[in-house]
Amino acid sequence: MKEKLFAIFFLLFVFGFAFFSLISKEKSISILERRKLTTKEKVKEDFPKNLETYWSDQFPFRDFFLATNQITHRYLLQNKTYQNVYNQKGYFIEQNYPLDQKSIDHFVTGIKEIQEKYFLNHPCFYSILPDKSYFLEEGKGLKLNFNSLVENLKENLNMTYIDSISFFTLEDYYKTDIHIKQPSYFKIIDSLGKTLQFIPTKLTYQKNTFKNFLGSSASKMPFSKKEDLVYLENEVTKKAIVKHLEFDENEVYSKEQLNSIDSYNVFLRGPSSFIEVENTISSSDKELILFRDSFGSSLAPLLLPYYKKITLIDLRYISMEKLSHKMDFNNKDVLFLYSTLLINNSYLLKLK
Repeated sequence: MKEKLFAIFFLLFVFGFAFFSLISKEKSISILERRKLTTKEKVKEDFPKNLETYWSDQFPFRDFFLATNQITHRYLLQNKTYQNVYNQKGYFIEQNYPLDQKSIDHFVTGIKEIQEKYFLNHPCFYSILPDKSYFLEEGKGLKLNFNSLVENLKENLNMTYIDSISFFTLEDYYKTDIHIKQPSYFKIIDSLGKTLQFIPTKLTYQKNTFKNFLGSSASKMPFSKKEDLVYLENEVTKKAIVKHLEFDENEVYSKEQLNSIDSYNVFLRGPSSFIEVENTISSSDKELILFRDSFGSSLAPLLLPYYKKITLIDLRYISMEKLSHKMDFNNKDVLFLYSTLLINNSYLLKLK
């Protein structure tokens, strides 16, 4: 009798959830998991292949069960570093450890080759943005030797170093994401200006706030709370002309991206190999070539008032050989700006 009751209960549970998923509103993306979900349209394309994935993706209360899994590992099983993410005062910190010397060497060799081939006898500058693990409290988790990383680059790169690390605190970062909040970059504008020889001025910005931001680390912590994402506009950014290599886009801030899988893509539309941003109301003739990762997307709009044009190059998606015919390298400021996350995993860069 017990076996029959259990079987009946199990069937009701399975079919009940299946029926509920059919009548509930279908989701096309998962903000928490930062990916597209299988929809009915996808099932129609290949029913046998996609049906199982559809049930899994559209399963009722999916986010709740994902959070429950996190709670089980982090609190019941006491695995505080589950999926290599620490929680320090509500800030989710991705582990960046250990220091990968081969990756550092790969980064140095690649950057030096670019400098010698395209910018020989041309002043070049570099700056390093710390990832959040730099702010881990003593004994709270594994962190790489940041001083060793910086000294290694200083010894091997023949270009001027601009300090950025000492200006930031943990509070300058999003709680659920790896990136620095855009307004916090004002902390390093003066430092960059002194070396790159532009004079920072107090400019008026319109503060825009998106209140439903969940960053890349949100899926790795249970019941992550949405936070504010702020992007700053002024006359310069509104009148700028933006050109991408891969696709059509003519705005500094792609506001439609706020409700996409990754809201951080509001900054210059996110991943893009080659972007030219022209300041149409500039009184300066200065131009900047910015070699960057995703951190540079939100900094570049704040540098735009001081330049006639900024060219952003992301070597994760394209090599310099494919770009050289598109560019004039003369009389440009050249800044290599990378986070320690990427320097410690520089194999992502197309450096050779």
